[in-house]
Amino acid sequence: MRLYLLFLLPLSLLGVELSTLIEYAKNNHTSLKTLQQRVSAVDNEYAISRNFADPVISLSLSDIQFKDPTNRSLEPMQYSAISFAQRIPYFGKRDANSAKVEAKKEKISLTLDALKVKLVEGIKITAYSIWQIEEELSITKKYMQLTRQNIELYSALSSTDSKSHMSIMSAEMALSELKIKKSRLESALSGFYKKLSYLCAVEVKNIELVMAVQKPKDISFYTQTQSQNLSYKVKEATLKEADEDIKVKELASYIDPVVQLGYYHREAFEDYANIGISFSLPIYSTQKSQTQISRKLALASQAELSDFENLLEAEIAQSYAKLESSYKIYDIIQNQSMPQIEHMFELSSSSIKSGEELFLYIDLLVKKLSLDEKNIATIADYYRELATLDALIGETK
Repeated sequence: MRLYLLFLLPLSLLGVELSTLIEYAKNNHTSLKTLQQRVSAVDNEYAISRNFADPVISLSLSDIQFKDPTNRSLEPMQYSAISFAQRIPYFGKRDANSAKVEAKKEKISLTLDALKVKLVEGIKITAYSIWQIEEELSITKKYMQLTRQNIELYSALSSTDSKSHMSIMSAEMALSELKIKKSRLESALSGFYKKLSYLCAVEVKNIELVMAVQKPKDISFYTQTQSQNLSYKVKEATLKEADEDIKVKELASYIDPVVQLGYYHREAFEDYANIGISFSLPIYSTQKSQTQISRKLALASQAELSDFENLLEAEIAQSYAKLESSYKIYDIIQNQSMPQIEHMFELSSSSIKSGEELFLYIDLLVKKLSLDEKNIATIADYYRELATLDALIGETK
């Protein structure tokens, strides 16, 4: 049934859960499919690493006499030959190449997992931004309605003095600002839904989110699991691949013999066979230089890994500090300030009797809207930092 619903996603998305979109994206996003094909291609590389180099077969005719080119029996030196040459890899070279290919496959597989982590993080952050805009849009519409109602009510009850006109004018200006904000929010919302549709590889029109703020887990939860960071694992795999490459280059300094077999046919004389073996001469230090290059690249990968480990610790600490800050701000607004302000706001809205009171009420309305928006933004920031911390420890759900 769940799979069936996924097929209906492009048609109508009414309250689709975030987890459903994430799973769909992990199975269908084109960037992931690209890497999946790269992982599959490495399997072919492994098969190649187990093979010998292709043999060389030669056909030849020797001692062609110009006076009688077709006569192949004039002298013993005339022959027709077929020869076969095969390079025999030095013991251990194929295993070393195979180990390097396996390390490469592990790196690409981890890169695929790391890309999934970034994709999930992007989906979460975009979804939380959509929630923020939709909530801000909702309260903006609510405040527009309240402002209109109070303008209409006061216009019907007020006198024609200048103070009353100024109060109504102030309220009209506040209403105009709300209309402008509504237009900007609707435009931003459309853009975020398009981005989410791209990330999820399906058209998204609505999303269901429960944004309950809870006290953050202790920072030790993240620091103890930072080794699960996929980008860190990719760098570890890169170092492993570099180490395997050193072994390949070291073995390259050992000469591969080339075995040669030949069969020689003569028209008027006995046929015969030749066998030979040849070696390349490593007299230009090419293999030694290539080994040094691999060693230096491995040292660079090791330094990069150590630097990334320190960077990862700093990023976790920074994101966690932002998470704690968002939680504290949320607690101040939601549990300390908002209950009192809601009560005062209700009292003020029911006791407007003069233009001056309307002016003060509109000013209070704007300030409460600002506080509501700050509360919404704080909740969204809290969840965006959670998404970042989840990504830093390799979470893909």
